[in-house]
Amino acid sequence: MSKNIQLVAWIAFIALVGGVLYFGVFGNNNDNQQTADRGETVAQQVEILKYSDYQCPACKQYIPLQNQLKRDFGDQLTIEYRHFPLDGFQYSRLAAYVVEAAARQGHKEEMHDMIFAGQEVWSQGNAEQIFRDYAEQIGLDMEQFEQDLQDEEIHQLVERQRNEGQRRLVQGTPTFFINGQRVRQNPQSYDQFRSLVEMHMYR
Repeated sequence: MSKNIQLVAWIAFIALVGGVLYFGVFGNNNDNQQTADRGETVAQQVEILKYSDYQCPACKQYIPLQNQLKRDFGDQLTIEYRHFPLDGFQYSRLAAYVVEAAARQGHKEEMHDMIFAGQEVWSQGNAEQIFRDYAEQIGLDMEQFEQDLQDEEIHQLVERQRNEGQRRLVQGTPTFFINGQRVRQNPQSYDQFRSLVEMHMYR
């Protein structure tokens, strides 16, 4: 009987030592792997919403910064324009209608860029004719373009986006939201803007 007890005790001791060795080696490896996993920061998709006015000079100033961000971050970053025409600018709503009318023919980005590029010119007057010239330059069907400019659906779309901005306490332009969080103070340089994007991308 005593030999049996000694045998059982010896088997138990061997099992205990084996367990300690196993978890000491493989358990540490798992812990190390988990630590390594936590240490690796994976870039997250970032979305910027810009509430903007086509006649606002400050909004135009951010266009080069936005373009550089898109070049630097590629598909990891999307920038979406939101209409927020200000009552203090005479042609804000018309410019927004023009862009949406161009969008119906697949030329939203081109019209967006042309309107900002020519802001100093059409803001001084004759905006309607200048916008028509832009539409012809990018090859729009002018009959459809004229109809779309008067389309109530486009007018309502612009107003919905403006109302959405007001509900989000937008008071001026440009106002940026990054992944749903409002930027309280607009960046004053490209480096500041890039840092904001990276903070959300690698958080």
